Amino acid sequence: MISWMQKNNKFLIVTMWIATISFIFTGATYGFSYGLRSNSIGQVGEIELKQDRFNMNYNNLFNRYNQAMQGKFDKDQAKKMGLEQQVLNSMATEAKLLNLAKDFGIVVTETDTAEKLASIPSFQTNGKFDRKIYDTFIQGSPFDNNTFEDSIKDQITIEKTLDMLNADNTLDNEYKAFALAFEVADKLKYTLLSQKDVSVTTDDAKLKEFWETRKDQYKTAKQYTLDIQWTETKDTNVTEAEIEAFYNENKFKYTDKDGKILALADIKNSLTSDVKIKNANKIAYKRYLKLKKGDLSKDETLTLDINSPKLSQELWKEIANSKEGSLLKPKVVNDKYATVKVVNIVKPVVKTFDEVKEMISPLYKEEASKEALAVLADTKLTTIDNDETNVTDFITLDNAEKQKIGLNPQETSDFISKLFTSNKEKGIIPIGSKVMVYKIVEQKLITLENNETKDLYKNIDLVKQQSFQANLIKKLDEMYPTKLYK
Repeated sequence: MISWMQKNNKFLIVTMWIATISFIFTGATYGFSYGLRSNSIGQVGEIELKQDRFNMNYNNLFNRYNQAMQGKFDKDQAKKMGLEQQVLNSMATEAKLLNLAKDFGIVVTETDTAEKLASIPSFQTNGKFDRKIYDTFIQGSPFDNNTFEDSIKDQITIEKTLDMLNADNTLDNEYKAFALAFEVADKLKYTLLSQKDVSVTTDDAKLKEFWETRKDQYKTAKQYTLDIQWTETKDTNVTEAEIEAFYNENKFKYTDKDGKILALADIKNSLTSDVKIKNANKIAYKRYLKLKKGDLSKDETLTLDINSPKLSQELWKEIANSKEGSLLKPKVVNDKYATVKVVNIVKPVVKTFDEVKEMISPLYKEEASKEALAVLADTKLTTIDNDETNVTDFITLDNAEKQKIGLNPQETSDFISKLFTSNKEKGIIPIGSKVMVYKIVEQKLITLENNETKDLYKNIDLVKQQSFQANLIKKLDEMYPTKLYK
């Protein structure tokens, strides 16, 4: 029972977690301007929202998404996801908690901040804080050490505030009320429906109608014709001294999954390649100047769809912001430099029905099947009282995963989660591409074992703490209004 609950946090109330600091600082840095008050973009209570902190947080979050998407995250996607607003919301929440901490008189000393900074694995050598690594990190970052260290100080302040507000003392009646949900057992009458239970026919008229409302989604890719001059780096000479010096300056970038810096010997090949690329930069730039003057010819002309893997994402970002005739400075593509001239740009156009017919046919069938399945489920629900259908044993949270009701374990968990949080005697529950039509025909109470009760109570404490924090944020919204400078 408890293991089921732990795996299905739909039973847990979602809390507001303060984002931890990410140490991935690669790729582009984006800045924004919200007002005319120098470094201030807004105010929450007595706490100013600073432009430089916004830029740092935005850069961190952008690069987390970019790393998760393997370098394919860009500004357009960030805009669609509302990344800017996510950062503002997070900063406003932090500021509300900092206002509360200020009212409570919570103090974080410089020593507290220094100890926290020194404990970060990315800034350590052999388990000890390495000032040189930290300074190099700050020099290569789009913010200064004061901004970074202030963010750590604020993080500690928030942690102290939440610790002080820890709501651990749960009352017996609260335990009993929560445990009641785990002591209920339901016997169900049910019918499981899937797309196999409905029939969908297609013809050109239906497909064309389906396409007409969605045709703007089916466009040709934007295409670029590019003249490219390549500069190889693999034959560039490097010395052991250069490799060691490069490692000492940049080793904080070479870490394992736990944030520990990798030894030079373990990444020798990668370092050698990186130094060759660094050393070849001047050669590539000289060749770029010759190409610009007409003293050097292109190596090839390619016509590529935008974001083709033939070139790097960094280069594509620059190409996408360039006009026809633009000559771009060298950019690294794998282990080479590419100097690119934009010869021609072909804008996207809507594809014809015949071009997308095969592509949209399965999508139409899926959509039509869902609609037909919904109609069938409604019909089954109206007749379930009199129909001869399947009947389960008594279902509890403890035996839910063992129920043989035509669903796999994940689908079963999803169904039981929705069933036990519903107050309906009968209803329709969608599970992925399937639909469960059910009616509760009998209920009874069961008794929990002692060890199950102890584990349950631990989870109740967690739920209460998370609920308290969520409601705290709502209260702070009233106490400390947010004002953004536009």
